[in-house]
Amino acid sequence: MVTSDARSVAKSFQSGIAVAVMWNAIIFATYWGISHLNWIIFNRVGVLPMPIWPAAAVALVGAILHGYSVAPGIALGAIFANHFSLGSSWALALGIAVMNTVGPLLAAKIMRHRITVRSWSTWNRIDVTVVFVAALALAPLLTAIGGIGTKWLLGQIASPDVANAIARWALAHALGTLLFAPPLLVCIPIGRRK
Repeated sequence: MVTSDARSVAKSFQSGIAVAVMWNAIIFATYWGISHLNWIIFNRVGVLPMPIWPAAAVALVGAILHGYSVAPGIALGAIFANHFSLGSSWALALGIAVMNTVGPLLAAKIMRHRITVRSWSTWNRIDVTVVFVAALALAPLLTAIGGIGTKWLLGQIASPDVANAIARWALAHALGTLLFAPPLLVCIPIGRRK
């Protein structure tokens, strides 16, 4: 016989799974949608590779708010954006997705630690520096190394071009994060943040 406590736990577990699936679906669709729109805009004006990647902000904000539970949504968004929208091979899209997921998750973990240690109103210069470095240097650099490293491993970029390509990739992700993450975070009510 199942007790009411067991039913309550089962219902809570199912509800938790439903919420996680919902947030992964939202992050996946937003990441892919904004990436596709970004590609359409920059392709029409003839500016490729794109100098800004707003989806980096979607991944980082999702990771800040929901942690590792949204890793599948970020990864699927990156895979679909790179394969279906940008025309990358499956191998390249999968390789890019690994670090486009790991980078924001690691940066968010560092940022959440700084955010939860003290109230936002008591941040000092070190807190602000750590958050900015994690968001605007660490995550973009990791995604760039993953993406360009995968291209290099697949023979799609020559060794002498790797450093420049990493710098351009990291800059596009940093700009996307800088321009789009703050408005996303401001639009989310404080009470709903984890």
